[in-house]
Amino acid sequence: MDRRSVLKQLALLGGGILLAPSCSFDSERLSVALDNLDITPDQERSLADVVETMIPATDSPGGKELKLHEFVLIMVDDCRSEEDQQLFVTGLQDLDPFFKEEFGSSFSESTALQKEDLMAKVLEEKESPNADFPAVEPFLSMTKRYSIRGFLTSQYVMTEELPYKLVPGSFDGCVKLS
Repeated sequence: MDRRSVLKQLALLGGGILLAPSCSFDSERLSVALDNLDITPDQERSLADVVETMIPATDSPGGKELKLHEFVLIMVDDCRSEEDQQLFVTGLQDLDPFFKEEFGSSFSESTALQKEDLMAKVLEEKESPNADFPAVEPFLSMTKRYSIRGFLTSQYVMTEELPYKLVPGSFDGCVKLS
């Protein structure tokens, strides 16, 4: 074996070793790429449930169908300060323990009425009713703000509910006068 082929093989092996940790072969991934937030796919599903509770599906699509949780994640990741991002992640992590303490079941296992009641109570009081989970209120507040903004700027609302007309009113040039 000559020296050149050995050096080539060593270079390929070294490059492979350097690249191997960056390759993730997990089957579960987030639906959006985030730079600053560190959340798991389970937390993303919890956030989707929160958004669906805030904007439920009726005759119009709900939060899950419009993928508003992705909008919330992108807005928090790109537009909020590091402190707010940390509060958001902490509130998302504390959501299930908070609901378990209040109702004895996790957020995903709670009924829609329980979710709505507790979320309304937290958002109206502007603080978490439980002092052990102070980040739940800022998390729900940010999620509510960005869910509403995402819904009002979604393609569905802009095309189906509030269609834009370039010229208000129409012009009919050939109308018989009677």
